[in-house]
Amino acid sequence: MAQAMSNEHYSFNAVVILRIAGGPGEKTLRLLLDYLQRRHPLLSAHIFEKKGWYYFQTEGTPQIPLKTVKRRDENHWRQIAEEELDTNFDIFTGPLFRLTYLTDPGGKKESELIFTFQHAVIDAASIGGILNEALSLCAEIESGVSKEKFKKVEPLPFLPSIESFLPPAFKRLRRKWRLFSFMLRQMGDEFSYRLGTKGSRKAPVHPAAKNKILPMEFSKETSAALQKLCRKKRVTLTNLLTAAMLMAVHKHIYEGRPLPLRHVNTADLRPYLVPPLGVKHVGSYFAMMRYTVGMKETPQVWELARELNDIAYPALKRSDKFCTNLLSYRMMSMIFRTKSFRMGATALSYTGQILLEKNYGKIEVLDIRAFVSNFVVGPEYTALVNLFDGKINYNILYLDADMEQKQAGVIADEIRAVLKSAAEEKS
Repeated sequence: MAQAMSNEHYSFNAVVILRIAGGPGEKTLRLLLDYLQRRHPLLSAHIFEKKGWYYFQTEGTPQIPLKTVKRRDENHWRQIAEEELDTNFDIFTGPLFRLTYLTDPGGKKESELIFTFQHAVIDAASIGGILNEALSLCAEIESGVSKEKFKKVEPLPFLPSIESFLPPAFKRLRRKWRLFSFMLRQMGDEFSYRLGTKGSRKAPVHPAAKNKILPMEFSKETSAALQKLCRKKRVTLTNLLTAAMLMAVHKHIYEGRPLPLRHVNTADLRPYLVPPLGVKHVGSYFAMMRYTVGMKETPQVWELARELNDIAYPALKRSDKFCTNLLSYRMMSMIFRTKSFRMGATALSYTGQILLEKNYGKIEVLDIRAFVSNFVVGPEYTALVNLFDGKINYNILYLDADMEQKQAGVIADEIRAVLKSAAEEKS
């Protein structure tokens, strides 16, 4: 459980901001949280440590906290989100989930529900599932459905560790061989990277850095054009979005010099498990895949996206995603112990389409944003990207010790320019 271990050094939270109109009452939310805590084992769990390893335990976990805050203006949620990203959970007491309700005292219809999870209990795939369930339940409660229904909850099963769901190729001796082969490839990549970056800029490590967010979105027209061109060119949208970020960071932080850069993508493991896991089970089933990309002096976005495709596909086909997950605890322990280098220059997590209805009773969903805490040994510039209502939401996060807001904005503007230019390509 690398996420739990990380929490002992720095916060590692997933913060989801749901902008709504016609929001529910506080009593409805209290009933909702109590239901969710009884329904989902990990939302009623805390963590205990034994001989250096971490385990979930459900008995004795307190009630999920609900905080209501008066909304100052339409951007107040940004401050709350940054505070939530930097606020650790007491993982040994729990719970590992909290909710902040940002309400408008002026009587306006708009408000925000800010869900904060310790990353050990949720992944990108299950965010949409838990939000859909929460909004549906709120609508039922607000419509006058008997409260007794919500006290009779059939809990979902407490699932075993991810190792229980690994395919046969990762059992016993075959797993050891795959892990050994993976580590050899990683060692070779590390040697090449250090050789290629010798004498170049080394990203600093700032112990007291704080998370800062920078939301950005693309119009429906631009978003649709990018998706269409990705299909035509047989390039994933993830790799196109990654290419734009790498190009912007390379230009404005690394001065456009030809050198290798490290990038982190997240891979959803749920479809590849045996049996595959659906989103109704809240949990953390992902891998952080790190790639080394040779950056040219003047890279072209579609060319770079195709190169990323050519790097990522063989790694996924080899099932490096499982190796990365199995070794994540040891790798993160080493990184936090030494605190001598950063995990990469950039990181991007693409959650895909968030499948929510526009209306749940009187509740109207206006927008959804999501961010994941970075930490001082993490990448220098990160983003969590989702599709909602036909728009690409590019949710950028950086550390205040790495750069000021102005520089972060310059990089974001560069990403926007690169992607808008890519969307206008005709062939």
